[in-house]
Amino acid sequence: MSDTAQSFNALSGALTTALIRELVARGHVLSTAGIADRQYQPASLDLTLAEEGYKLPGSILPLRNEKVRDVIADFRARPLDLGQPCYLDRGGVYLIRLNEALDLPPGIGAYTNNKSSTGRIDLQTRTLSDGNPRYEKHSRGYRGELWIEVIPKSFDVRVRAGVSLNQAIFYGQRAILGDAELEGLMAKTPLLFDKEGRAIGPGEAVVDQGLLMAIDLDQEVVGYVAKKSPDPIILDVDEKADPRDFFDPIERPRHQRLLLMKEHFYILSTLEYVRVPTEYAVEMLPFETTAGEFRAHYAGFFDPGFGWGRSGEVKGTPAVLEVRPYDDDLVLRHGQPICKMAYERLCGSTDRIYGEGPVNHYAHQRGPRLSRYFG
Repeated sequence: MSDTAQSFNALSGALTTALIRELVARGHVLSTAGIADRQYQPASLDLTLAEEGYKLPGSILPLRNEKVRDVIADFRARPLDLGQPCYLDRGGVYLIRLNEALDLPPGIGAYTNNKSSTGRIDLQTRTLSDGNPRYEKHSRGYRGELWIEVIPKSFDVRVRAGVSLNQAIFYGQRAILGDAELEGLMAKTPLLFDKEGRAIGPGEAVVDQGLLMAIDLDQEVVGYVAKKSPDPIILDVDEKADPRDFFDPIERPRHQRLLLMKEHFYILSTLEYVRVPTEYAVEMLPFETTAGEFRAHYAGFFDPGFGWGRSGEVKGTPAVLEVRPYDDDLVLRHGQPICKMAYERLCGSTDRIYGEGPVNHYAHQRGPRLSRYFG
């Protein structure tokens, strides 16, 4: 065994790039298309669409001991061919096989979520695995195919085999930092900053195993709202869309409050600047429903090095939020809590830092920023 991985079954924390490469080298992650170097991120692996896909009548989860293919056959899903450009209609529900399959060691599990660029175009993805009646979480030792449910919420999109919409994070024992651990880490190195670069102390931020962050409505453009467009967003080639065809900018509101309309999609950003040391990753957690029924993100994973730099010289980066109110219209006010960031310990310091490679598109974002698919 390589000296990078003493024993997968003894690991605690999320796996770094080197350990994910070890998983692939040992056949624990397989791909019908091969795994390219660009798929390896600082603490995750980009997953890619295969040619096989189906249109479903609605979201469907497999039952225990039921394969995803059994669900497809039972509901007579209509086949799609992603060997060529394939259009997915707004509001449709699609199930697409991923090129990557898993044969995980007994001590290693995985979870998946949207990539940032996918979430910022309101494209919802959720990953399914055989015999697993829940999305995104894949049990330790899982062996089998992976499928991705794709639901374009605001726009038609065009995809093809090889496109990456989501990512996988692998872990031994999850190592989420509790309040005392977060406070101790913040005493050594600040994790949140205000706009002027002043560190925010743990007493102002640590809440229920996470760092509370607020909405910023005091900037020239506070966000964007999706509008209906007759055109699809092209994801399968490097073709930049004109953002004016898909989003309207939202200028600074006069009274620092903003009305969000039910079932509309918004891009906003946080007041605080967050950073992630290279030994940690961060997950943006669903906000407590006691604060209102809305979704604050699709892409909830922040790589090690986000807002950090190589050695902690960067004083954070604002987090961009994908917000969709559900049951009612929602009034947000400047400085209102909007999301919570949970820190997770890695198995070690990663050798690939967010922001150092050409594929890290949001390392230097300031304020709300649209997806990389726009020019």
